[in-house]
Amino acid sequence: MRPVDKGNAPKTYTDHGQARHDLAVRIGYYCSYCEMKIRNSIEVEHILPQNQGGAPLDWDNFLLSCKYCNTRKGDHNDNLDDYLWPDRDNTDLAYTYSEAEAIVPKSNLDAQLRDKAQESIDLMKLNLHSDQTTEADTRWRSRKEAWDLAQKSYTNWKAAPILAMANQIAKTSLNGHYSIWIEVFKNEPMVLTEIDKEYRKIGLFKQLDEQENRIIRAGARI
Repeated sequence: MRPVDKGNAPKTYTDHGQARHDLAVRIGYYCSYCEMKIRNSIEVEHILPQNQGGAPLDWDNFLLSCKYCNTRKGDHNDNLDDYLWPDRDNTDLAYTYSEAEAIVPKSNLDAQLRDKAQESIDLMKLNLHSDQTTEADTRWRSRKEAWDLAQKSYTNWKAAPILAMANQIAKTSLNGHYSIWIEVFKNEPMVLTEIDKEYRKIGLFKQLDEQENRIIRAGARI
């Protein structure tokens, strides 16, 4: 799950839908949960649902979502503490991606973090496959397309492991599913660097301290 930095609210809103374009400028037209690129009908999602006490017009309570993740999530979370959130936590450190299992908590997490990571998966039903959901829920198909494209790109990279190819792969990765691309190229630092350069333009939060350790945001769990 790509960690993002929305920055401060650019304005005040009288309707949460007004924040759609401002959010997309900051973090891209991607679902904040499944990472699918949304070319139309992207939704402004209340992280803490309004009927669970979430602020209806607060920038800090907004994320972008596909309609499938938003519908699955609904108003089922009555708090923020039991979950991991891409605008609060370094969520990329919490999950492992694979074609077979889609997304699972990393095995090296302590029990408390593992529970929060799993609760987040379950809240949005992020690991459903084609035989576990409706035809309307295209998240599994989007994941499959991303895996296929990333693996074809990896073959191209092995044939020409040069900076120009890394640049092209990074731009191709903007088709969506950041974490799948990071998994496929996990042993290729030049490509990883170029992918992160592209995604930093649209709000990727990956900051390091002087010892090259990841910075944990204030209030984050990971």
